[in-house]
Amino acid sequence: MPSVYSMQARYTTAATMLLLLLTVLGGVSLDLAIRYRMEGQVFFEAEQVVAQWSAQVRGGALPRSGSASGTIDLVQLVDAQGRILVASPAAAGRPRLSRLRPPADDRLQRRVECPPGERCLLLMANRVSPAPDAPVVYAGTVEPPLCATHRLEYLVGGAGLLLVLSGARVMWWIIGRALGPAEQQCRLASVTSHELRTPIAGLRVQLEEALLNPDHVDPRDTIRGALSATGRLEAIVHDLLTMTRLRGGQPSPHEPIDLTALVTEEVDAHVGGTPVKVCTTEEVWVHGSRIQLIRLVGNLLSNARRHAATGVTVCVGSDDGRAVVAVTDDGNGIAPADRERVFERFTRLDEGLRRDAGGTGLGLAISRDIARAHRGTLQIEDSPCGARFVLRLPLLDRNAIGGRRLVRPSRTISGRTADDL
Repeated sequence: MPSVYSMQARYTTAATMLLLLLTVLGGVSLDLAIRYRMEGQVFFEAEQVVAQWSAQVRGGALPRSGSASGTIDLVQLVDAQGRILVASPAAAGRPRLSRLRPPADDRLQRRVECPPGERCLLLMANRVSPAPDAPVVYAGTVEPPLCATHRLEYLVGGAGLLLVLSGARVMWWIIGRALGPAEQQCRLASVTSHELRTPIAGLRVQLEEALLNPDHVDPRDTIRGALSATGRLEAIVHDLLTMTRLRGGQPSPHEPIDLTALVTEEVDAHVGGTPVKVCTTEEVWVHGSRIQLIRLVGNLLSNARRHAATGVTVCVGSDDGRAVVAVTDDGNGIAPADRERVFERFTRLDEGLRRDAGGTGLGLAISRDIARAHRGTLQIEDSPCGARFVLRLPLLDRNAIGGRRLVRPSRTISGRTADDL
């Protein structure tokens, strides 16, 4: 199976080649269109000049040499023998602009003359009348520099190259974003397969041993071991489903939640064991999913109790427009180098394995995903002792909940007294 990086490179290359082809076709079309437009404008103005001069000749008068103006500065009236009768100031002293003599049935023609060593001339030739001895009026100008050189091609080519390079970079980013979930799924599948292999292998060994040595294996021990392995598998699958829902952006019903009450209820629901002290005297309201926030707080409490030496402290408050929940244990703490690594999937430090070998290693990863889904953060901050996990969520405006306020008295939780923040 090709890597996501190689797929990104292959798709970007294909898209860039297509963009290059379209840019070349567009550049050639643009170049021709600009040339056609510029030359067409010159021929149009030259046609107006030759029409004016021809009308004057047909009226029996020779045009004035100074009547040529604007961009059409080269004008000559040439008789049937090729003699120049009248010429504009810019064409005076020049040889005959063109030797083309339009036929009687097609008296107005375009002409491009390229004298040796000079820039080409864009001309209109108009035979004054069908008569055999009718003179011819030539009017035109030197080809514009943008058309006479390759400057136009350089400008179009440079702009096209810049467009292709910019497009390739943007497509690399877009395709990378599109393939990002696929890359995460591939990594998750790889790590998950490794994590699932251990309990499955243990379960298989126990069942095979019971089958091969029925007289030397206690069925109860085998069943207990199988149930333990099955429970670990079930926990991993459940956590993986939760993480998939969170990272897949599946919506969850949100409602105003008193974070103080939620934390207190979660602490009360797990009485016994390591004592937990709750510190808060105010309501702290947020907008979120009650089920997900209960899972987040429960994960932090379970993690803190597992690593605490004598107790855990949970403080709920607000700071700078954000709700703050700080869960602190008095254990050995987490080294700064490992503070981000513990939020990775299936990451378990040595102490965590020693204290609870049956964990899935997904609790903290799920907790951070829940915090991000609520536009918040979950980080490990410095603490005098132990580990301090700090959750920050956007604080809900009291006006959005009708300005309600509930004053909570200090209370004792799990043998500890609640204090102010």
